[in-house]
Amino acid sequence: MKKIAIVVQRCHEQVVGGSEAEAWHYGNLLKDSYEVHILTTTALDFESWDNVLAEGDEIRDGICIKRFKVARGRPDHWLEIFKLLLDKYDKNVNLDEPMDRLIKCPTALQEEFIYKQGPYSEGLMKFLTEKSMDYKAVIFLTYLYATTYFGMFNVPWDKIIFVPTLHDEPTAYLSVYKYMAKRARILLFNTQSEYEFANMLWGKLPGYVVGMAVNTIEFSPSKLNFPYILYCGRIDVNKGFPQLIDYFLKYKKEFSSDLHLVLTGDNKIDIPVSEDIIFKGNVPESEKFKLMSGASFFAMPSPNESFSIVTLEAMAQKIPVLASDGSRVIVDHIKNSSGGLLYNDCNSFKNGINILLENGQEIKDMGKRGRKYVIENYSIKKISKKLKDIIEAIR
Repeated sequence: MKKIAIVVQRCHEQVVGGSEAEAWHYGNLLKDSYEVHILTTTALDFESWDNVLAEGDEIRDGICIKRFKVARGRPDHWLEIFKLLLDKYDKNVNLDEPMDRLIKCPTALQEEFIYKQGPYSEGLMKFLTEKSMDYKAVIFLTYLYATTYFGMFNVPWDKIIFVPTLHDEPTAYLSVYKYMAKRARILLFNTQSEYEFANMLWGKLPGYVVGMAVNTIEFSPSKLNFPYILYCGRIDVNKGFPQLIDYFLKYKKEFSSDLHLVLTGDNKIDIPVSEDIIFKGNVPESEKFKLMSGASFFAMPSPNESFSIVTLEAMAQKIPVLASDGSRVIVDHIKNSSGGLLYNDCNSFKNGINILLENGQEIKDMGKRGRKYVIENYSIKKISKKLKDIIEAIR
C-alpha cells in the first residue's frame, strides 16, 4: 500500500478544531486507500509548545502518528518581532490590492518570526529530508507555523500538497509565505473564497477547492432544561470571544429570558462567572452533536475562519447559525445556505437572537436549508473522492 504523510503542528484527541482537525479528518478519509502517517510534534499547547507528549509512534484508529520533540518554546521576545511586523502591516492596510499589502521586510526577520513562533522540530526536519521520498505525497497544514514553512523546504516539490487554511489576518501578508506557497505542486483550499483570496495575495497557483466532509447523521437532542446558544471549538481572543460574551451578557441584561450560553472546547480566556454561561470543556463527538441538535441556535463569533467545520456540523443538525460578518468564509456559508443570520455589532446580535427565538416555522425552515446545503456540498463520499482523485493524479 502506498504511503501518505500529513504534516501538522499538533495531533491529539484533546486538540479540537482548526487545521489539526482537518489533518486528522484527511487522514481518516485516506486510510482505506493509503498507509497514512501524521508527522507532528510532542506539543499540546499552541502558545508554549511544551513537550508534554511522548516522542515516537502511536497507532490510533489505523493511522500512525509520528511525534517529534520541539526544539524550544516560544520566547518572550517573539512578541516584539510580531509587533514590528504588525507596524509594517498597518502602514499598508489601506492599500486597495491584497498583494500590495504584503509585508516586505527582510526575509531573515520574517523567518526568525516563524521560527520563534514555532513549533520548530529538528527531528521532524531530519525525517522529512531523509524519508519524504518514501511517500506518494506529503500534505502540509497550515500556512502559519514552522512545521509547514521549514518543512516544505525539506521535501521535493513534486511531493508537496499544501493546505494553507488561509484567512485574511496580518500574518498572512508576510511576503515569505507567498514564496513558500510556490514551493507546492498542488494547493488545496477549503472554500472558493479562500481560493480567491490566496490568488489575490500570492498570485495564480495550481489549486483545487476541496474542503472537509461533514458528519450528516442526525443526533437526538441533549435534554437540557433551558434554551441555549451553543459554541464549540477553541475559546480565545482571536475567535471573537470577549465580544461574544459581552454581547450575550448585554442581551441578558436587557431582555427577560432563560436563554443560556453553552461553550465546549479548549478555553484560553477568563470566562466571566455567570449562571447563564456554562463551560463544558472538551466533550466527546457524540455529546457535541447532541448539544448541537438541542440548541436554539449556534453562535460563530470568529472573524478568522478558513472553513469552520463546526458551523457546518451545526447546520447538518438543522440548527440555524448566528455569525459575525467578519469572516468572508462564514458570510458565504450563511448566504449560500440561507441557514442563519449575520451580525456586525451588539444591536444586530441582540436583534438576531430575538428573531431566532420568536419565529418558529421560519427557524425550522432555516435549519432545513442549512442541512440541505451541507449534504449537497460536504458529504463524506464527495470530499473523499475529490481528495483521492487529486492524489492519484500525481505521477
